[in-house]
Amino acid sequence: MKNLWEDWPDLHRRMLQAESLFLFLDFDGTLAPIAPTPEGAFTPPGAKALLEKLRDHPKVLLAVLSGRPLEDLRERVGVPGIIYIGNHGLEIQNPAGIHKKRLSAAREKELRRISGTLRRSLKGIQGIQVEEKGPIVAVHYRNVAHKYFDFVHRVLRATLDRWKGRWKAAQGKMVVEVRPEFDFHKGTAVRELLRGTSRNLLPIYLGDGPADEPAFREVKNRGITVFVGPGWLTSEAEYYLQIPAEVEMFLQHCVETLPGLNPSPAFSGDGD
Repeated sequence: MKNLWEDWPDLHRRMLQAESLFLFLDFDGTLAPIAPTPEGAFTPPGAKALLEKLRDHPKVLLAVLSGRPLEDLRERVGVPGIIYIGNHGLEIQNPAGIHKKRLSAAREKELRRISGTLRRSLKGIQGIQVEEKGPIVAVHYRNVAHKYFDFVHRVLRATLDRWKGRWKAAQGKMVVEVRPEFDFHKGTAVRELLRGTSRNLLPIYLGDGPADEPAFREVKNRGITVFVGPGWLTSEAEYYLQIPAEVEMFLQHCVETLPGLNPSPAFSGDGD
């Protein structure tokens, strides 16, 4: 991967030449710094103001993606009038409304059983958090002592061995998610949103973790892909930025690149 700023003049030209831009941003670790607990993450005020400015530009489409539930994501970003993709694409809010993929009653019952088993098996481990997110259960172990990491993963494997072909584990940053075993992820969500768009539209995807890799693969042949984290890590992205503060700098550069946005330092409209 190359540092994005090394190629900024070329990227700047591509953005100016494009008919329109479709900017996709992961939330945790990309738009917002990683917090000790899921409840502690919010969009920094500067980044929020820049998103509002970009949202109002006729050349820009804007989407924020996350493994979080849709309602939680929308609250933590706090920018109306953009596309929100929750639970890795199982929930989407766009101008046409809110679309959620529902589990069958049988699948819901299975997930309740899996969640209950995990809670019982992991009870007593300080810092563990089992989060129910509608059609997904997340096991957060960021605040767990390192000596318990192997045990947490063994419990997950043993629990899901009973549900092979129906439920799977997906690794994130200090979190493992239990998801239904069918084809959905951020890449499929991005593919659906880009379907039928003009060849002159330039997609730009920024993300920081394993869940973003399918989206990088979906975008990289026609757009710009940016991994947020150390440049020595392996990723499908072409470029990297090291921390969310640099993502905010990138958004500022986008604002300055697009005609009609740069005279005003901050958005002050009502968002309608």
